[in-house]
Amino acid sequence: MLDKLIHVGLTFLVFAYIILEELIWETFAKPIYEFIHSLKILKKVEVFISKLNRYIVLVLFLYLFIQAELLGIVALAFLAKGHIISGVSLYVARVPLGAFTFWLFKVSKKQLMTFDWFKASYNFIIRWIDKIKETQTYKDIKLKSKSIKAYLKQNRGGVKEKFQSIYATLRGLFNL
Repeated sequence: MLDKLIHVGLTFLVFAYIILEELIWETFAKPIYEFIHSLKILKKVEVFISKLNRYIVLVLFLYLFIQAELLGIVALAFLAKGHIISGVSLYVARVPLGAFTFWLFKVSKKQLMTFDWFKASYNFIIRWIDKIKETQTYKDIKLKSKSIKAYLKQNRGGVKEKFQSIYATLRGLFNL
């Protein structure tokens, strides 16, 4: 009985992780992150961030990270109460903030890793993600999620292409 409960719990966690990784990150957040990263104007911001005091970077990163997580929690609370449109809207609003926070992490990772507790937390999370990815449950659900992802790509019309089009339009308007 305990094994079945553990299996159900693990299946739920793996399914939630794959939904977040495959559907949300790959479909929405990654194209936003790549768009943010591709902006030439942000190269100057990256240089500026790399020169900031590590405590300032930490506070900025933690502030953005906590805001993104709070949005996710509030979105889940709305969904649990049956407020689907509000919950989905908040979660969608969280995606660009999460993508920007991820960009900030990539830009300032060297500074953030100078904090032993931060580095230990990061490594702990990465180890757990690796353990999850090694399970058969993960592999099974990942295979099933590929068909969902293909369906979404087919019916969404390519988020990346939409962002590239918007970027090209903005670039033309502002002569970037």
